Amino acid sequence: MIINRIPIALIILLSVTFTLLGIYSARQYRTVKAHEVRNRHLQQELQKTDAIADDGAAAVDYKKLSPPLPEIQLRIVQRQWRIALELLQFMQRARSNTELQNETGAYNGRLKSLLDEMVERCSITLADAASLRPDIVWQLYNTSGAAKVLSALVMLENEQNVDKVRGVMRDALADFKAAIEAVDKAGVPPVQKNIPRWNFEVLNGEENVQKFEVAMTDMGKNQVLKENLETLIPEIGGYAPGEPIETRVKK
Repeated sequence: MIINRIPIALIILLSVTFTLLGIYSARQYRTVKAHEVRNRHLQQELQKTDAIADDGAAAVDYKKLSPPLPEIQLRIVQRQWRIALELLQFMQRARSNTELQNETGAYNGRLKSLLDEMVERCSITLADAASLRPDIVWQLYNTSGAAKVLSALVMLENEQNVDKVRGVMRDALADFKAAIEAVDKAGVPPVQKNIPRWNFEVLNGEENVQKFEVAMTDMGKNQVLKENLETLIPEIGGYAPGEPIETRVKK
């Protein structure tokens, strides 16, 4: 009787085992299929949002996408960078237009908030930089550095605080240096590898070190510094936030 029960027990055990394996495999298959469907849907949504010409509308739509992948965060800050440059250009024109001068304060505040959000978004996304692709890392660091340079201009416009400006410029240099280290690990064309190098050299070059000397507190000298920064940001092509060369780059 005992001998006869052993095969029956084995059959029951094998049946239970195969049943459990079947259930597990079915669940895994459904999970994988659901993941594929989500990824396909996300890619479709990304393509639709990438095609939006309006940077503000595109940034809003990117923020609605889930999960908030690093690639999506990068797209958001790239769009925000374009918006920031447009706000800066508006403020430049407004200074010489009496009808627009009253609006500069509101646009200045909007620009500051936008830059703060950009820097914070880059910082959060880069918190686990080791797990990100180098081509994402260098663009995030480069964009963060560019946003900090523009933030230095806003600080001079609002606070005339040269000590803060000096600290922000040092942080920008650190970001560009980190971008250089990351871009060298990424398989990108030489033209893109030069972008963070241009930014670093523009800020760290001998001529610009003299130009951006902020140890002085004289208001007139601060105005000269502000004008130098303002001229540099929109006109230097290197301040592109790491976008592919075929897309629009502010110069």
